[in-house]
Amino acid sequence: MKLLHTLLVTTILTTGAAAYAAGDHAEGHGSKAPAAAASVSHDAMGHGGDKMEAMAIKNTVKLTLEPAAALEAGKTTQVTVKLSAVTDAKPLTFDDLKEAHTKKLHLLIVDPSLTDYHHIHPVAGKNPGEYVFDFTPLKNDSYRVWADVIPVATGKQEYVQTDMGTSAKEKANIDKTTSMAATVDGYTFTLALDDEPKAGNPVMANVTVTKDGQPFTQLEPVMGAFAHVVGFTEDYNSILHVHPMGKEPTSDNERGGPKLEFHIEPEKAGFVKLFAQVRIGGKDIFAPFGITVK
Repeated sequence: MKLLHTLLVTTILTTGAAAYAAGDHAEGHGSKAPAAAASVSHDAMGHGGDKMEAMAIKNTVKLTLEPAAALEAGKTTQVTVKLSAVTDAKPLTFDDLKEAHTKKLHLLIVDPSLTDYHHIHPVAGKNPGEYVFDFTPLKNDSYRVWADVIPVATGKQEYVQTDMGTSAKEKANIDKTTSMAATVDGYTFTLALDDEPKAGNPVMANVTVTKDGQPFTQLEPVMGAFAHVVGFTEDYNSILHVHPMGKEPTSDNERGGPKLEFHIEPEKAGFVKLFAQVRIGGKDIFAPFGITVK
């Protein structure tokens, strides 16, 4: 599958946040939005202002999922993730993975309509290389899964993709409407760009969070940062995973907001569905946006 390498640099400008809490079985965070293959976009991820260019990386990790049966909307299914080395099929345990943003294994999951997004952290299963999580879809359809991992052997971040469940009889339609604002759980998120997004050109962006029309400054940390942004392209084959740079929260008493700033330099044209993930009152909230790259 075609590799897409996209330069993504983010700076979260906030004023502070609380520690990220782990779930007992698996951390599943679903959006509330109105055979394994290589994935895509590697972000420029850094801290303290460092900048690293993204590079296309040949995957060394293989991803498989069980069960392969159809998913049912609203029904929780336990899923087993299997990670192994491409070269010798050796099971990869947490000891074989490096931590990134407080976790060693991130699963980024979305349905073909790009509306039901989940960010999940499985826990170790019974056998080496196996991980388990509970998944409750909103759609009767297959879902695409990207595993975001950094093997100790290479020290390089990889996105490995596969599908979960079986496809619906009717092909899902993607709503490609430009959407620059979203209200979720009473909080309003507004996206602003300093220029029209164009392939190969950087664009500065900011997300402002308000509550009842007032700036909201009580964002808590999620995975060691005040926000994370994940984007999915309309070809359903590419992902933008934006991590924050600069000062990160160091105390449970810190809080952030109201403005989150970042910039994106997409490599190809087309519609991109973005999800900004923040944590408020111990709950993860996902704000959906839609932009078109010229």
